[in-house]
Order: sequence, then C-alpha cells, then structure tokens
Amino acid sequence: METLHLKGRITRRGKLKVDLPEGLPAGEVDVMITVPAPDELSDEDRPLTDEEIEELLRPNPKTGAEIVARLKKEGGWEDLGITDGAEWVQEQRRKHTRKFPKW
Repeated sequence: METLHLKGRITRRGKLKVDLPEGLPAGEVDVMITVPAPDELSDEDRPLTDEEIEELLRPNPKTGAEIVARLKKEGGWEDLGITDGAEWVQEQRRKHTRKFPKW
C-alpha cells in the first residue's frame, strides 16, 4: 500500500475537501486526519464562541436616517450604472433565461 500526504480542508458543514492527484485507482482507502490544535486555528477556521454567536443574534435596528446615510456612503443603483430598476430586472431575467432555459 502506498501512502500519500495531501493537504485538505474540512468545511463548516463537516465535508472534507482535498485535491487528489490524477491516476489514482478507484476503491476504498484509509484516511488519517491530523487536525491543528485550537490555538493554531486562524480566526476564519476557529468555531465561534457562545458569546460571539449571542452578539451576532442580537438585533441592532437602524433608523431610517441611518439607512439612508449608509446607502449614500456605499452608493446605490446610480453607482452601478442602473438608471431604470424595472429594465434592469428584465435584463437580468433575460440573461438567466438564456443561461438556464428551464427557469
């Protein structure tokens, strides 16, 4: 039996992602996983703490004035070159219909 050492990634949904080299025969394999210690994980890979989850679930409503100010700061339809919202929606539908005919 030949041993290969490959880099992979476990997704948040518990799936293992790994790129296998070409030419491997089909069939069963043994998989051994070496997982980094919690203090070695990047911020992106470490699980959220209960406090972080609680903070993310806490409502933080904005006033209408705050929403308008943010939209002005981030830009709106005009900044995307969209002058007619209804026409833009129709164009998006046409594009998707060509790309996905069964829509």
